[in-house]
Amino acid sequence: MNAQEQIENLEKQLKALRKKYYIKSFFRRAKRLVTDFLPLDSIPSEYCTERIKISEKHEVEVFLPKTFYAPQVSVKTPKNAVEIFALQNVLCIPNSTYFLNMKKDKIFYERWHDDDRITYVYNTTNLIQHSITLAKVKNYKNVYYDDEAIFLAGTFTFNYYHFLVDILSKVEFFKYIPDAKNKLIIIDEEVEKVENLKDLLMFFLKDYKIVFLSNHKNYYQFKKLWHITSINYAIPNIMPGEKYEAGFAKLSKSSLQYLRKTAFDNLDLSKVRIEPIKKVFISRRSQYRKYNDQEIFETAKKYGFEEVFFEDLNIHEQIYLVNKADYIIGPTGAAWTNILFTNPEAKALIWLSSVWGDFAIFSTLAKEIGLDLHFYIYPQTSKDFHEDYKLDPEIFSNELKQLLNL
Repeated sequence: MNAQEQIENLEKQLKALRKKYYIKSFFRRAKRLVTDFLPLDSIPSEYCTERIKISEKHEVEVFLPKTFYAPQVSVKTPKNAVEIFALQNVLCIPNSTYFLNMKKDKIFYERWHDDDRITYVYNTTNLIQHSITLAKVKNYKNVYYDDEAIFLAGTFTFNYYHFLVDILSKVEFFKYIPDAKNKLIIIDEEVEKVENLKDLLMFFLKDYKIVFLSNHKNYYQFKKLWHITSINYAIPNIMPGEKYEAGFAKLSKSSLQYLRKTAFDNLDLSKVRIEPIKKVFISRRSQYRKYNDQEIFETAKKYGFEEVFFEDLNIHEQIYLVNKADYIIGPTGAAWTNILFTNPEAKALIWLSSVWGDFAIFSTLAKEIGLDLHFYIYPQTSKDFHEDYKLDPEIFSNELKQLLNL
């Protein structure tokens, strides 16, 4: 079944489910709902009292992965306008960028794709599935706050990259929201559970009224909810069998510089309890996307690289370490968010599966910061983005030699 057939089939299923859930609702509260699935920029005035445009839609340059065998190329891609929506009579949940109306028959979502292809997937833990015009969501109870709030939430809030680059970048535009300092700031409770994310949050919001909310029990309504659309963003997911394209990522150079400056302004060297390392090998304790890491590290060790587990370091140590390093190497993953804090004269090597296609987030980050980042693209026959793999030590050694000879 191709993508078109899958979507058409899902649309039929959701239409049937909508009728089923509606009938069930007469007897008990439905656990699931099927709603209209609508882009946020089409939201009617009954749900939005004000729209403040910060920047117009424009083109940005995205840089593809650079290897030792081909020069780096770039593509231009359209980037959405940045707007602030003053929302009312809507429900929100802190680990997504969708908003439900009070009848729970319409969802307004922040649309990040630029064309009419059907391969884009906006699912979250609460937005279970969607077609082109319909979505199935969990039906939580409503909790009301008689306050105005700023919605600082989004997809993958637990992920270091998405939390910093996609979400915290919005703080730069709080200055356009009237009396922002006296409004509640809505954050996913998952952030509070991760010490480094919580510390990072304080870099940006130390003087604000933060409220951590659950993402799996309730929908929340506020007297007025201010939502800043994404400055930096990427298509959350694509359908199986599709290739990731460079244009799926949209990054603002000025926003990245804002994040970098804010982090360095808040770097506390008294919390750094490690010595600088000139040649860093990024290791991870996670069993997710396993590979022959010990064999590869032993190869890197011969060239003077030292193993570092970034999850063992506080945020101050991570910023300090990458800024002092001359060379950084490692597998793709959220730790590479630290590209933002590297020394522009440093050099780096990241390995990435061929199944990721033109995945351009880290290569664009590096280009905008000035890091000389090369990619070792290893072959993969399956279409699974997250499968285990094995690197060829001999090829890896050759890649490393080329890096050190730059």
